[in-house]
Amino acid sequence: MPSREHDVGSAAEFGDCEPKGVSVEGRALVLVRAGDAFFAARDICPHQAARLSEGEVRGTTAPCKPGEDVRYGREGEILVCPWHGWEYDLTTGRALVDPDRVRVATYPVRVVDDRVLVAM
Repeated sequence: MPSREHDVGSAAEFGDCEPKGVSVEGRALVLVRAGDAFFAARDICPHQAARLSEGEVRGTTAPCKPGEDVRYGREGEILVCPWHGWEYDLTTGRALVDPDRVRVATYPVRVVDDRVLVAM
């Protein structure tokens, strides 16, 4: 089935790194703005069904070699579940702890004339 774009609001309605819950065709989604980038995912944590829109958006530590200083990166790309702290990569939907088995569905987002459009 081909995807269709849905207008979920003005880009100005989305605060930077502030998850916002929206409903599209009866599906609960979480939308995140990180600078000029926008991300959309299902608004349910696969672990125990918490609303991810009630969580927080941040970065994470980057892999490093023993003895190297810990580096922090990917600010605005990690969505954290409010109940148990499970972390999801907003660019792929994959959980950081078990990326091959646990993920949330993600959807393409684009901005046209200041309107945020989600394809589903």
